[in-house]
Amino acid sequence: MMGEIMTAQLYVLPTPLAKEQQSATIMAMPRRTKHGLQEVLPFEWPQNQGANAIALVAPRVTPGDNDSFDQQATSSADLPPAQQWATRLVHGVVEVINGVRPATQLTRWITPEVMTQVQSRIMAKNMPRFNIRSIHVTQTDDGVAEVCSVFGTPNRSFAMAMRLEGLDGRWKATSLMWAL
Repeated sequence: MMGEIMTAQLYVLPTPLAKEQQSATIMAMPRRTKHGLQEVLPFEWPQNQGANAIALVAPRVTPGDNDSFDQQATSSADLPPAQQWATRLVHGVVEVINGVRPATQLTRWITPEVMTQVQSRIMAKNMPRFNIRSIHVTQTDDGVAEVCSVFGTPNRSFAMAMRLEGLDGRWKATSLMWAL
């Protein structure tokens, strides 16, 4: 058995959906080397044409200066729904203010300026917890959303306004104002 070359027959049949598909031809069978490693399988594949052919699509090139490491604006079409994202972010900010979530969990979704504002409002553990009452989102421009929220305790209400911008493929809070 040692040193023998194995031969086999391969049958190539067209797929049921393919019309006038040419069969592949085999140039050589794989062989084992003396180290037991299999060589590359040299197959020749026919050029597909017609309805079943896969068209070659050129890579998408975005206009602008892509050599910059600055934040790149993102269109609303390439972002998740603003209402859904704003709801999650407002809940996260209120949880940070309540002291039940670390502020560092929001660093990907808020700018450093907004992070400073959020960290300055973290409440002590014995303070009453805020509940969110309403969140409203309006998209003012492509990749820009304005969020207003009302939250508070059963006896008091507070307001928060936030600007979300599409940056680097995600919504990011770039401005935050509140009456607290």
